[in-house]
Amino acid sequence: MQTFSRVQRNIADKKTVATFLALLGLLLLYPSMESLYPLLPPLLGIVYVKWRDALYRQDYFWLMAWMLYAVVLESVWSLPLYGIWTIMLVTFTMFDPKITYLLHTRTLINVISVIVFDLLYLAFAYGYGSLMHTKIVDFDLILLYYFLVDIIGVILF
Repeated sequence: MQTFSRVQRNIADKKTVATFLALLGLLLLYPSMESLYPLLPPLLGIVYVKWRDALYRQDYFWLMAWMLYAVVLESVWSLPLYGIWTIMLVTFTMFDPKITYLLHTRTLINVISVIVFDLLYLAFAYGYGSLMHTKIVDFDLILLYYFLVDIIGVILF
């Protein structure tokens, strides 16, 4: 019995468990809480920037984690499935190279990328809604709040 009490966990195991629990909370709890509390922003712009950074670093674990977050968010909020992925890829392939070429400050690149991503997703949601004759997103002050939280979040993180 004394042998089991002296067993110490490896620091890598502790980091893995902490990362897994944080990721589980992020993926499962936060989107569900967003649907209940409208003041919790969906953080779409921050998800895009983190996804793009994981793609540049070739960190496929976090790449898949951010993509999974986007799918969970779409399913909880009843948004068009894979719409966020589509806008992520369009922004990454069409706009990010031009933004990166013109600007050389990382924070400014992130802010402009978030603005472009959010506006493209808003246009996508309105276009999809008019195509399917459903109302997906309402113009409201809460959209401006979400937009500002995305920009401030990208600057801070």
